[in-house]
Amino acid sequence: MTHIMDKEKENINLTENEGAIVIREGSEPEIYTPITVGDEPDNIRFTLAYLLYAVEREDWIAEFSGFISKFNSQKEEAVADIRRAQFEVINGDKE
Repeated sequence: MTHIMDKEKENINLTENEGAIVIREGSEPEIYTPITVGDEPDNIRFTLAYLLYAVEREDWIAEFSGFISKFNSQKEEAVADIRRAQFEVINGDKE
């Protein structure tokens, strides 16, 4: 059995062992869980359930937003350091 999600933009084919959260502009997220039983499908179902739980936790979202802001700042600083390292500093003293 294969889940086939046919929307205007594209087809997404999932096997019966796969799961997905599909987020499309202008529509509600679609959640597809595996329909088989086993360790891997169970892990996928657990992960999807955890993500659904996590987005409902406003305190987690706030904490995660702070983490992303800090990460982006550190990334920008690292990029600036890399750019600075590409230049050679020369002695400009006149003799």
